Amino acid sequence: MDKYNRLAQKLKNREKVIGTTMILFKSPLILEQMNRDTLDFILFDAEHGVFDIQNTIELLQVCRLMGLPSFLRAQDSMYHLIAKAIDMGADGIMIPRTETLEQIKTAIDALLFYPEGRKGSGGHAQFRPGEAYDDFKKTRFLMLQIESPAGIEKLPEMLEVYGEYISAVMIGPYDLSIMVGTPKNIKSPEMMNAIQKIFDISNSYGKSCGIFCDDEVLAQKYRDMGCNVLWTGSDKDFFMRGYNEEMSVLEKIN
Repeated sequence: MDKYNRLAQKLKNREKVIGTTMILFKSPLILEQMNRDTLDFILFDAEHGVFDIQNTIELLQVCRLMGLPSFLRAQDSMYHLIAKAIDMGADGIMIPRTETLEQIKTAIDALLFYPEGRKGSGGHAQFRPGEAYDDFKKTRFLMLQIESPAGIEKLPEMLEVYGEYISAVMIGPYDLSIMVGTPKNIKSPEMMNAIQKIFDISNSYGKSCGIFCDDEVLAQKYRDMGCNVLWTGSDKDFFMRGYNEEMSVLEKIN
């Protein structure tokens, strides 16, 4: 089974999913080294990172050649920001700051063809080699980021109306921490309550859910709280962890 169908199956069955992020390094060589058999997806961050559609094209093509599902976190839920990414080879989209049904409808329209959506047919990497038109929607993914109390309140209705198109519900912990009144404190009681509520709502609808994890310790904590998508670390995090570890050792040499 290829990784696209494997990811679709894992998300549907709420099995453990492992993903990571490229936020800083626009390097196909680094991307190639990051690929692993157990890695389910990689996300290119166009919201807070250095990426946009144009400078991500080569990386999306590397992912396609490796058979690694690729996501783009769009700046916003706008047709041109989503449809263009799919045209260029992205397999899925993450929508930040999701609070309304309209945001989801816009994302679906940009992600899928009629009658589910309104996506135009075009783009050199829109289809994978040998992929049939009818198979397109089976392995194109939509992840929502819930990052506010308003998003939490609206989440049940989002899942009621558009649940069949939503691959996973994700949490942006740092933005959520600001919105619940404990800026940058992602371990506050208010945050733990909000995170647990999002996981509980998602699980009650049989929907995969996850959160950005700074490291493996937080990944285990959130897994214990009920999530299955372990979206963990970034190229910058991995570089700085290795760099700081090595420099600390060098500083101790007499």
